[in-house]
Amino acid sequence: MQPNDPRESAPGLRMLVASEIRFLRDSLGEVLGRNQDRVVIGYAQESSEIVRMSEALMPDIVLLDAALRDGITAVRQLRETTAKPRIIVFAVIETAASILSWAEAGITGYISSNAALCELNALMADIEAGRQTCAPRVSAALIEKVAASGAQSRGQGMPVGKLTHRELEIVSLIGSGLSNKEIARRLNIGVATTKSHVHSVLSKLQLQRRGQAASWTRTLGR
Repeated sequence: MQPNDPRESAPGLRMLVASEIRFLRDSLGEVLGRNQDRVVIGYAQESSEIVRMSEALMPDIVLLDAALRDGITAVRQLRETTAKPRIIVFAVIETAASILSWAEAGITGYISSNAALCELNALMADIEAGRQTCAPRVSAALIEKVAASGAQSRGQGMPVGKLTHRELEIVSLIGSGLSNKEIARRLNIGVATTKSHVHSVLSKLQLQRRGQAASWTRTLGR
């Protein structure tokens, strides 16, 4: 850390909340303040304030409203700052295109627009611990995008191209640690159908075990 870094004496995770809506900023600050492991150190109303305040206050996390004007630009700029905070965008409309745009900008995680305010602390804890869940269709799109990007950079094909969209959903859920029964419930399909998809995934990827499929999904992000 830099000398006189404000984070050296911080009692917990230091958070900066950014939204154009004061009511929303205050509500999030009140909910987050209930957790003794986090402290809100500032509020930003505009995208232009986020970078300036981050450089001055050195937050560990920036919690950014997806509706903020030029929010994606602010995320890209934050990645270049000295502070380099983790960035969590909230109230995201959970479509593949939206999530891909934010992910490519450099966010750490996101909170869906369908999430309830009372779930905020639990969702934050999951993201901070590296556990990020999203709709299966979004997971599939992310895997396909990352794999295509990796194949292009290495000038070679990737086995992901052999998988159907449903199989991409299946393998993303395997990577999240879900069992066949849990995957069946998530996708609203039968367990027997799930097993058939898993067998097809392993066959196409030339793998023997589910654990290998989980490891394969993780290698795509490297």
